[in-house]
Amino acid sequence: MKKITIFTLAIMILSACKKDIKEMPPGTPQESVVSKTTAVSAKINSPMKIDFYSTVNLQSPLLTCTLPGVPFAIANSGYFLHGTATHFGLINSETSMGQDGSCNLDGTTFILSTTTAGQIVAANGDKITYTGIDAIDLNNIIFNGGTTAAITGVWTITGGTGRFTDATGSFSISGTVNVATPGGPTFSITGEGTISY
Repeated sequence: MKKITIFTLAIMILSACKKDIKEMPPGTPQESVVSKTTAVSAKINSPMKIDFYSTVNLQSPLLTCTLPGVPFAIANSGYFLHGTATHFGLINSETSMGQDGSCNLDGTTFILSTTTAGQIVAANGDKITYTGIDAIDLNNIIFNGGTTAAITGVWTITGGTGRFTDATGSFSISGTVNVATPGGPTFSITGEGTISY
């Protein structure tokens, strides 16, 4: 008789537990645990600032640009990046680099539109990759005989390695291009935006 009572009691407790699990309303502790686990794996969106200057990559190829109907070449379209960035500190200037891919000069506004792509590398080797679309205002050079031009653009983060694996985000850049630098143009830029990783 004692065994039957214990067995009956065990069945009642098991049934009560199953009923509680089936009828668990939204917002219960179990759902909170699931959403907390999901949040841990989610990327964190953080502000990002950059302060860079470039030097010429003498090994880079010529870049062919177009003025409507007239192609022309810009020497050494590749560059090395130097400076600092949020989440990176002082970047590795030997491996932080970019390469312009195309450019087009608007014959009316004298704005040179360029595409670029590259990587920004931290001291420990973790890096992000980026693509960019820039606009360089050549009016000062064309009409005033100057050697500098204003540059603005947006660089989009396309991935990364190490702690930046699958990074996303973008930042706006602005600064100055110096076309009189020996070997090819260089630039000095600052930028602000966001990074998620």
